[in-house]
Amino acid sequence: MSERADDEGSTETAVAGDEDRISALPDDVLRHLLSFLPSSDSVQTCVLAKRWRTFWKSVPALRIEDEPKYDWIDGKMERSRTFINELLRLRDPTPLEVCVIASIYFDTDGYDCPNYEKAFQRIEPWLQYALSHEVRVLQVHAGSLTTNLGLVSSHLKRVELRFMQFECPLDFSSCPQLDVLKMSNCGISSNILSQSLRHLEIKNGFFDSDIRSRISAPNLISLKLDQDGLTPLLDTMPSLVTASVGDVPPFEHYGEESFSVVLEGLSSATNLKLRTYSDESEHVEVSP
Repeated sequence: MSERADDEGSTETAVAGDEDRISALPDDVLRHLLSFLPSSDSVQTCVLAKRWRTFWKSVPALRIEDEPKYDWIDGKMERSRTFINELLRLRDPTPLEVCVIASIYFDTDGYDCPNYEKAFQRIEPWLQYALSHEVRVLQVHAGSLTTNLGLVSSHLKRVELRFMQFECPLDFSSCPQLDVLKMSNCGISSNILSQSLRHLEIKNGFFDSDIRSRISAPNLISLKLDQDGLTPLLDTMPSLVTASVGDVPPFEHYGEESFSVVLEGLSSATNLKLRTYSDESEHVEVSP
């Protein structure tokens, strides 16, 4: 569409060919484009034209946000949950390539501290929906306490977790295709177990300071570990190629054991970088 002004100052609009190029795209391409939108926006495209009325139902992605309740009277948070539940109920059983769940729900239950366990219970049905629809990439950003993550899927390839607290073992043995696990700003008080995992990244991880966690992922080829607390016990990783471990406690903090725990598990790495936290940062690099 183009516009031009005539000599009298009026504006004349010229439409080139009356062509709707977006609607001319194939259905699969349109669904792919909609998969990059938040699901709330994707649903709203149903008003564009008759052809668009049901496109949102078969988009191969879910991007849902559980918004905060700023107004206790308005009930904004409850409307958010109602929308998400209705979205899942009305959606076609199309397999999911991607599911992103973002929640900053909080419920103090009359106390000063948020009820993080209840926060996880709120999003758990949405997680199970994604798994039952063969999701391949799962991202969860939620301030929540998880006592049983319970991921069971033969399709899941990539998991990204942020701001979550884990008191349960992160056992991915029921996800035989899982290839990538990324965790950011998570509290980890138990073990991480996976036979299939090849890439593990933990950024700003908070491990227990009293009980040492264990990471058992024998098929890892890359590891990035940036943590606080007791350095986790690393089982043998014979396929490991690159490893970067930051904030390893120095000798005087937890003793020589901390170094031996890290180095033993990383002995197969061909490219290794260690960083200790102390008054003066130390870097150790090992290359073939």
